[in-house]
Amino acid sequence: MNGNAVATLQHVPLFQNMPSQFLRHLAQVAICRRFRAGDTLCQKGEMGSTLFILLKGQVMVVGVDDEGREVLLNLLKPGDFFGELSLIDGRPRSADVIAVTDGEALLVRRSDFMALAERMPHLIWQVMEVIARRMREADELIMRMAWLNAQERVAWALLEFANSKGYLPQWVSVNIIAKRCGLARETASRILSQWQKEGVLQRTKEGFVVLEPSKLQVMLKPKTSHQ
Repeated sequence: MNGNAVATLQHVPLFQNMPSQFLRHLAQVAICRRFRAGDTLCQKGEMGSTLFILLKGQVMVVGVDDEGREVLLNLLKPGDFFGELSLIDGRPRSADVIAVTDGEALLVRRSDFMALAERMPHLIWQVMEVIARRMREADELIMRMAWLNAQERVAWALLEFANSKGYLPQWVSVNIIAKRCGLARETASRILSQWQKEGVLQRTKEGFVVLEPSKLQVMLKPKTSHQ
């Protein structure tokens, strides 16, 4: 890493409370890797013993079943990390990790991380907290897949991606929306096209814009039964 490595590491939540001498050591042994949008950083089934810490850009974690169907499990931003499961148990990677923008990641080998963790046991607790949070998020995603129909899933995904003004990031494509919803691309595309015709959604050169968020929110309200 470059001369600003320690300052960079101090802004990573996982290392914020780490003494400067440990940060300097980590800066010496860690590897900085730049990537481009579309690059596969990890692939399900491959062996790996490296922790990735995202410094710049965004990546998506994609689950793939035996038939090749994909579900977007998580989106990670700078400061997040991935590869922690293989780091802990030494088993193959459990998901694909694909860059959605250009960026930069810090790679820490298992041996180097464990050496730090022996001196600073709270690192393991911080990793475990993130694993627990991601397990809860995965449970919520499973429930959505089980209880929401195709239109409701797409409505949820659009609201999740949109900012307060209704704009989705430019990299959010029909394919990514379909993966987030666990739907075939054709199904997601048909729903999005219908909402564009109805004026609920607009597609510009900069990406999708939700024009009528209230109509999407109504779809996700709990349905009450009348006796």
